[in-house]
Amino acid sequence: PLTFFGRASQPLSAPTSLLSMSARVMRCAVLFWVGLVGLVVVGVAEAAAVPHHHLSQGPQPQPPPSPAPLPALFVEQPCDHYDAQAWNCTFRQKYFLDDSQWKGPDHPEAMITFIPGGEAAMGGMYDYAILRDLATGRGGLVLTAEHRYYGDSIPPATLPSNGALPHFRHLSIEQAMADYTNLISATRAKYKCPHCPVVAGGGSYSGKLSAYMRLKYPSIVDMALAASAPVFLDSPGFGNAFDYYEIVTNATRKLSPNCPAAVRAAIATVIKTDVDTLTHELNLCEPLQDKEDLLQRIMDQFADTGMGNYPPARSPIVTECNNLLQGGPAGSLAALRSFLNDRYKLLATDATVTDATTDATSTTASSCYNVSSAGWNGRVVCSDWSGCGGGRNAEVWDYQACTEVVQPLGSNNITDMFWPRTWTLGWQTQHCLQRFGAKPLRDGRWLAHTMGLDQLHAATRIAAKAETEANASVAAELVATAADVATAAGYSHVIWSNGMQDPWSAGGVLHDLSPTLLAIRMPNGAHHVDLRPSDPDDTQDVIAARKQEHTILSGWLAQAADTRRRRLIPATSTH
Repeated sequence: PLTFFGRASQPLSAPTSLLSMSARVMRCAVLFWVGLVGLVVVGVAEAAAVPHHHLSQGPQPQPPPSPAPLPALFVEQPCDHYDAQAWNCTFRQKYFLDDSQWKGPDHPEAMITFIPGGEAAMGGMYDYAILRDLATGRGGLVLTAEHRYYGDSIPPATLPSNGALPHFRHLSIEQAMADYTNLISATRAKYKCPHCPVVAGGGSYSGKLSAYMRLKYPSIVDMALAASAPVFLDSPGFGNAFDYYEIVTNATRKLSPNCPAAVRAAIATVIKTDVDTLTHELNLCEPLQDKEDLLQRIMDQFADTGMGNYPPARSPIVTECNNLLQGGPAGSLAALRSFLNDRYKLLATDATVTDATTDATSTTASSCYNVSSAGWNGRVVCSDWSGCGGGRNAEVWDYQACTEVVQPLGSNNITDMFWPRTWTLGWQTQHCLQRFGAKPLRDGRWLAHTMGLDQLHAATRIAAKAETEANASVAAELVATAADVATAAGYSHVIWSNGMQDPWSAGGVLHDLSPTLLAIRMPNGAHHVDLRPSDPDDTQDVIAARKQEHTILSGWLAQAADTRRRRLIPATSTH
């Protein structure tokens, strides 16, 4: 049973089955509960265009208008869904609900779209147009919730006896999914719609959570849209660790042919220049402690622009490369300063403006570049070698990347334009022990073990062979085998979409695995661009992908609604 809270701290009316739990335990010390929440600013599509743990991109075209802001709501959740003796530990989770188009439980198309919160504080409903429109167009509900430990949804702090390290005892994907399914079930009960089918959908980490929820909670989540969900980069042992930055490099070369050479020259200059000179010439806010942090910032910047590389007509890669190429001679510190300052001047600490996406202290009028906004006891180089971002979000995500979401990314300066660095489990373990006193679970393969990724990857490799097999009968056998292997993994009714300009496509499901495990590839697309609202510069492949997703989900919804209603009809006695 859950207790719902409105904008004030009084419980909302709810069915009698939603009984109040014991008094919540408040967040400790420096963090405080928001007791009265007014209307909040919507986290618009610009924030949804990249994974939320990453630094925001430079100046971008304004996104389309978002739906009207929704009030933040709160629901009480247990700290630990799996410990019966921890019943007295609870926390308030923030969520948003759009019931403006709700036509009631008796409407034939009544349904719920659920968008799992990702690795960031949530300021409002993500403007994932296809998921929103799918529900509102059917008179349904749109529901989203903030991920535990981000923003205002923080369980009570527990520290080791020495108090030296933060202790995220209740931070895991399993706990987060239990939060989400708890809320979905309670919302179904509140709106008297146990037969309402649920579509879970999101992009990046949120997309992975959607697929994993479909796997683990098929009785609650009927289908999933997993956009740019790189599940095969969630554990070591799948594919090539250098593919990610090779895609970044190729996308950059495609739009700015001279840029990769300029990046290599800049990196070579950083490596051979002493830290004092770098600090002074690049106008850093604080003395540079380790060149790796600066080298990581360069990679982060291109990783972000690679993900935001859409639409092609307005790609941020062109802007970033022009800053580097026009800022001075190749390999000069002047060119590198121009490249860095165009974006990272927004992260200097001589003013106090909190960035809602990164929790980083920033200013729009700074005179120096901050290379060290990575959170408590943190560095720019973190467990996620695509970049952790800044502030508290970076700290929380680094812990998740340390323990469960172990992403083996590397660079080699051969197939990519960045400094050579090979990921190893040993490095990751040392970093995580030093910062959190934690180690990667199951040697980094926790999600491969718990989410059936080994079987799913095997099915993907078989399906890839089927696509290139010239013999029709052999291809048919491969297709059938791929479906059997994927079904054995437990997955069904998931759409996996990927923009092929997105570096995260290196870990995506790129091939149809069965009639209900479908892959959509967008050659011109970047990071979950199919979820964005339509744009005048949309490419035809992205437009077609959105239409295809809508058609597939509409068909599945009709089937799921019929199945759910039949299951709820009491059996007729023959006596």
